Amino acid sequence: MRKTKIALIAAAAVLVSCSKSGADIYRGYYSFKTGGFLEITGKVYDIARDTIKIDTTVVKRTIAGRTFNDTTFKYTVIKDTLGSRDTVFNRYLSAESGQMHILGAGGNSVKVTMNVTGGNPAVFDGTAGDASISLLPVVRQVGILPGNDDEEDKSTYFLMTVSGSGKKYENMVLFDLDYSGKYDYADMCGEVTSSSVNCIATKNE
Repeated sequence: MRKTKIALIAAAAVLVSCSKSGADIYRGYYSFKTGGFLEITGKVYDIARDTIKIDTTVVKRTIAGRTFNDTTFKYTVIKDTLGSRDTVFNRYLSAESGQMHILGAGGNSVKVTMNVTGGNPAVFDGTAGDASISLLPVVRQVGILPGNDDEEDKSTYFLMTVSGSGKKYENMVLFDLDYSGKYDYADMCGEVTSSSVNCIATKNE
């Protein structure tokens, strides 16, 4: 009799797990990481930087009874655009990681929250079916590596429209994200024409 009850409980658990559909397949708490690159079509400008003014400040300082002049210089520089040419270039996104919550919002509607470690959170509305989950477009702040030799580890930030879709594989949801918006930094500017950005979300046990 005891073995029969255990078998019935196990069978019921299997039926409950198999009956999940739509939003219920994806609901839960996840750890995520996002990365990828953007293809940008635009222009590169030939810019000359001209110094038009130098302000000199001299301050007398005394250390250990000795006086000396401490001189500082402030340069006023203007940019002179000499020309431009059309170009297509790639820019990598700053990697993001943090916690993701996928919550039911009635029927097949979902709310997807991304609490980015050290960054601003993002909240997506979406829909979920048995085959996939879709994220509706939202405008959010995005960090992009400018690619300059002296600043390749520093991000610049732009407002981008982000949407996407994902599929569940065992305990993971793999999202393919789409980015659109404008890029304008230093001597290069343009519009995002395609993106290759993945978000890997692993369900927390």
